[in-house]
Amino acid sequence: MADRMANEFTRTHPLFAARLGFARWQQVTAVLLAVAVVAGLLFDAETLAACLGLVGTVLVGLRTALAASAIPRRTAEAADPPLPDELLPSYTVIVPAYREEAVIADTVRCIAAMDYPHDRLEVLVLVENHDPATKRAVLDADPPPFVRVVNIPAGAPQTKPRTCNLGLMLARGEFVVIYDAEDRPEPDQLRKVAARFARSGAGLACVQARLNFYNGTRNLLTRQFAMEYSMRYDLMLHGLSALRLPIPLGGSSNHFRTSVLREAGGWDAWNVTEDADLGMRCAAMGHRIELVDSTTWEEAVHRPWPWIRQRTRWLKGFLLTTLVHTRQPRDAWRRLGGRGLVSLLGVVGGTPVSYFALSLTTVLSLAGAAPPAWIGTVTLTSSAMYGAVLLYAGKRRGMSVLGLAATMLPGYWSLHWVAAWRALWQLVRSPFVWEKTEHGTLSPSRVPGGAC
Repeated sequence: MADRMANEFTRTHPLFAARLGFARWQQVTAVLLAVAVVAGLLFDAETLAACLGLVGTVLVGLRTALAASAIPRRTAEAADPPLPDELLPSYTVIVPAYREEAVIADTVRCIAAMDYPHDRLEVLVLVENHDPATKRAVLDADPPPFVRVVNIPAGAPQTKPRTCNLGLMLARGEFVVIYDAEDRPEPDQLRKVAARFARSGAGLACVQARLNFYNGTRNLLTRQFAMEYSMRYDLMLHGLSALRLPIPLGGSSNHFRTSVLREAGGWDAWNVTEDADLGMRCAAMGHRIELVDSTTWEEAVHRPWPWIRQRTRWLKGFLLTTLVHTRQPRDAWRRLGGRGLVSLLGVVGGTPVSYFALSLTTVLSLAGAAPPAWIGTVTLTSSAMYGAVLLYAGKRRGMSVLGLAATMLPGYWSLHWVAAWRALWQLVRSPFVWEKTEHGTLSPSRVPGGAC
């Protein structure tokens, strides 16, 4: 069973398997790019700064444009007609939990109290065999009969997607959703998603709910984080959806047709952003993803170093996913097309690349090798537009003191730069290492939006 959880995907879907490494042409290209950057630093730093500044600005501008394009659509969004209880499908909720004894009991109570018929609901809390504290916390919550604790056999890699694969093997519901151990989904989320699947028909494979933070106002870092999430899940992903571009899924609250998820091979246990990878894979296999107007509230990391560790994993996974899906360029073009590659290269791979480019441009500018003035003007204008969309997204979520948060935006970006370079180092040295995020800093009584 441990072998199937970790390696079955690699055997059945080698084209998309992260464990098989990188193509020779990708390795050669990486070396040539490194040589070109070093040569630029030695012989023409100003031209290098100009090129990097343009690359970073274009990639940031793409994300800004996608988010801004969704503003009128989000205003006009209409709710799906609700389904009566007798038409609601069976649902499996998977909750992977590792060293989560501080939060898992409240999460179990929250999910068990969701507005969904209990006879059509199955909740699987997946707990590692060597984590008795989390299992004890689940049992102490006195869960109802439809909540099961599943013991996970030991094995490598120690990752969330490996754990989720066992949940998929056991799932009996027509639909399956993943919630993280600290999540607080809005009580009617399952009903809303079931209505969306019913309206959209069999061509819809996955529905992504919005994500945000219940401790978003704790300090300046969490405010920035909450604005970033508001822009991503309330706007940018909707822009991708409207343009029929592949959507890099979030790690929580993605609802799948169980049959389609099994057809896609489940999760790649060796990819540290299994969510973004699965979004690209669904698109490559011709499946459609949509968004639903329901929020799952999570816990934002509130200290810089844990934030950097978490973001390192995400950015490393974005790079890994991009490399996996472009190992065979002709096949990538055939599967995704030009529009799909815009999402893969511009949003998934482009996010860490923009941090590489802009961080190097900033360092070169401070060292006296500034790009031409017009490039600086374009970069500043693009950054201002990005900040404006961030503020708008935060305002839609009712955030206050946004002006103070906006003044610290450059400092927040510098954390991204640190995480991006750390992600690149790990991609070379330890591509499959999963740096776990610790949870348990806020009482669920403070969760907004009516969520439990």
